[in-house]
Amino acid sequence: MEQGWSLREAIDYYKGRNAPQDQQALVALLREVQEHSDGTIPAAALDEIADALKLKKTFLSAVVKRFPSLRTEEAPHLLEMCGGERCRKRGCRELHRYVEDAFQVKSGGVSKRGGFQFKVTGCMKNCPNGPSLKWDGTLYSGADQQLIQKLIDDK
Repeated sequence: MEQGWSLREAIDYYKGRNAPQDQQALVALLREVQEHSDGTIPAAALDEIADALKLKKTFLSAVVKRFPSLRTEEAPHLLEMCGGERCRKRGCRELHRYVEDAFQVKSGGVSKRGGFQFKVTGCMKNCPNGPSLKWDGTLYSGADQQLIQKLIDDK
């Protein structure tokens, strides 16, 4: 974590802003921790936040999963695949199965082999160019197994 910045002080500040009752304040705290921790939220920081705010760790994990911009050490990357009808017709369903089998992950989970969170979304509004996926928010068209493997290998 960054020198001169204190997790304890940040927790106290956002606690005064009504976190965890105010989800926006809780998410702001998590974003600040991520910013001061080289782009991911350390597991130890999540534990400390949960303890200090009297939250269940499972609740805090659910909040992190709900906001794709939040990253943990466990899953520093996010793979989102279009689940829209047109992409499914263009082979997205087969790509979903490939990711599930090759990287041992289901939609909404964290890959045990690849260190990324996987999510099947609704339509990405890129129908003529599908199958579509996003890796850390960047849209890729005409996705195939080779692209997925390259993105994961190059992380």
